[in-house]
Amino acid sequence: RSDTMTGRERVLAAVSRSGLDRVPVSDAFWEDTLVRWRREGLPDGADPADHFGFDIAATSIDASPRFPAQLLRKSDSHYTMRDRFGYVVTKALGKSRTVQFHSHPVPSRDAWPAVRERFALTPRGAARIDTIPFPFRLETDPTREESLTRFHDLRRTNRYILANAYGPFEATWRLHGYERTLTDLLDDDELIGEIGRTYTEFLMQVVDRCLQDSIVPDGFFLVEDLASTRGMLFSPDIWRRLHKPILSQLGAFLQERDVQFWMHCCGNAEAIFDDLIECGVQVIQPLEAKSGLDVRLLRKRYGADLTFYGNIDVIAMAVSDGSAETEVKAKLSAFDRSGGYIFHSDHSVPPEVSFQRYSHVIDCVRKYGTYA
Repeated sequence: RSDTMTGRERVLAAVSRSGLDRVPVSDAFWEDTLVRWRREGLPDGADPADHFGFDIAATSIDASPRFPAQLLRKSDSHYTMRDRFGYVVTKALGKSRTVQFHSHPVPSRDAWPAVRERFALTPRGAARIDTIPFPFRLETDPTREESLTRFHDLRRTNRYILANAYGPFEATWRLHGYERTLTDLLDDDELIGEIGRTYTEFLMQVVDRCLQDSIVPDGFFLVEDLASTRGMLFSPDIWRRLHKPILSQLGAFLQERDVQFWMHCCGNAEAIFDDLIECGVQVIQPLEAKSGLDVRLLRKRYGADLTFYGNIDVIAMAVSDGSAETEVKAKLSAFDRSGGYIFHSDHSVPPEVSFQRYSHVIDCVRKYGTYA
């Protein structure tokens, strides 16, 4: 390759529309996809980000109430643990599958005050940002010195550093329970709003502490699933009333600190794209194709304000080399060296996609997404 920009420069240029040498590239993979790929040619121990030359590096922010993480049971195929968010969950070993939640720390309004008190920073506590993800994590937390060292090591890769954390709805249902949260959006919206605000205000404190410690990511990635393939999980008006105000505060907070605002939202949440733009969101991901989203149309509607990250249909990717190439070429054709697009699958790459097929996909991205 004849790259003329670093990964960091390339992603910054894609978001700011300041001119590109090629489309930035990053992606996510099921755990069992990587197990398959190591049988098919991906070297043992190799990081796919290094192997495929990705432009983005991820870090994880822990804005949880920090319940002690605990392994409760383990078998050959599954393990059950209590996460630092306080829920108890069973997860498959070595596979990306739907997890089973057993309990949550705020089953009722009466349980909330005690949990609310846990959202507090200690003066010299363990670090709340790390290169190892915090969800489902049993490892000990890094010291602030260890966290700073790991961040600086990541900075030397010249990749764009993206720090991720849950959004207000995502954090609320992990504390309160998924079905219960959806029900209480109607039955006790005051509680749902308070949990979301408390969490997001604490999240901003955590990010601010990171910045004070000279850990300065290029972008912040809000993980906030608000939709299914058929549309929003609940009324856009309810979201606007309960969560848009605190998201606007987060957007202003990030803008003041020159940190770009990214958002992950599964399904089709186009009903609130204009609202997200008003909140300061600059990049939206993953834009699932099966939800009816297409970056060629989205660029016409929102391209002046949003950068699109994803939308490459993994179903087309799994069918054949030809269908994968057609998909990549069609989606990339909507963009040019001015930016506005970052390559990513339309969620994460499943094990139905072989190592050879995905290598072909990346070759196609270089072919159709490199600019003279």
